[in-house]
Amino acid sequence: MAEFNLTRRKFVSVGSAAIASPLLLGGAGSMAASQTTETKTTDLNLAKGTKIYFIGQECVGCQVCKTFCPAQAIRFGDCRNEIDQKKCIHCGTCYKECPCCVISETTLT
Repeated sequence: MAEFNLTRRKFVSVGSAAIASPLLLGGAGSMAASQTTETKTTDLNLAKGTKIYFIGQECVGCQVCKTFCPAQAIRFGDCRNEIDQKKCIHCGTCYKECPCCVISETTLT
């Protein structure tokens, strides 16, 4: 049976790549992503005062928010996690659990 030896050096290099890649690729498509997010929220017919959560471009894809989401509304796409606003129950669990603090909270007015 093959045994894997994951040393600290390998772990750090993998972790650094996971953190650096979204930062390097984050500039591409920023405007398009913000426009699609804006149109998605207007089509949902949500009540005023509802809190909406968005995952920023700085997301490293650690999957913590996805793990804790009770509605399973978070999926991985385009080098970062994305929230499906149609599935989201607006509980704020992803916002509270994100270790990188890249999820923003907006209240509809």
